[in-house]
Amino acid sequence: MSQEVVPVAPYSRRERLRIATIQEIKDVAREFLVQDGPGNVTIRAIAREMGMTAPAVYRYFTSRDELIQAIRRDIFGEMGGHLRAVIEAIPEREPAAELLASGRALRRWAIEHPHEFGLILGPWGPSEGRQAGQAEREASWAFGSLFAGLISELWRTRGFPAPDPDSLDPELVAQLTALRQEYQVELPVEALAIMVRCWVRLYGVISMDALGHLAFALPNGDAFFERELQDLAAVLGIEEFYAADQPVAR
Repeated sequence: MSQEVVPVAPYSRRERLRIATIQEIKDVAREFLVQDGPGNVTIRAIAREMGMTAPAVYRYFTSRDELIQAIRRDIFGEMGGHLRAVIEAIPEREPAAELLASGRALRRWAIEHPHEFGLILGPWGPSEGRQAGQAEREASWAFGSLFAGLISELWRTRGFPAPDPDSLDPELVAQLTALRQEYQVELPVEALAIMVRCWVRLYGVISMDALGHLAFALPNGDAFFERELQDLAAVLGIEEFYAADQPVAR
């Protein structure tokens, strides 16, 4: 006998208005962020732009910090969604090709959204001496797990050069072991050491490029990035999947 399906009650008019107002507050804050950086995002400025009072805005977000955390979670979700779409567009499931494509896609997204990138993975996040909240850490790991998952699948299907575990500093081994346990990364410590090395290098190049720190020497960082990506492919033993003439993923 089939069970009766109980319809989900729609949001009340008051709930819909609250959801819409929360989204408008975040949209206005995002506009201020893009214009002048996070220093321009204040509750008072948002309230003025929306025709509200500051105390009224505080009924939706108890502090500026809570608002910034909400925006960061949204941006992590957007960026992760962009990378997943790039990965899913690759005809055949191949972690090496997906890894290279996602690296290019991350750089392009960062260049096109420098203030958003700066808020989540740049100098403004987590900012002002605070620690990220639990929901924010979960959002960042939802993004980070994309990279970790591709490296893990690459290790499982192809393997890649890794150091002898006994050659690693005991303190590094302890830290990598803790990292593996906390995030349940299915990699031995020697492979995890390579994963962290590759991520730090990729992230460092993208950060400097997207935030303008390479402009003093390289007005266009495309060629430099591709050289770094090719070197990372060599570190992982996937040079055969690297194509210098492959278009930058968008």
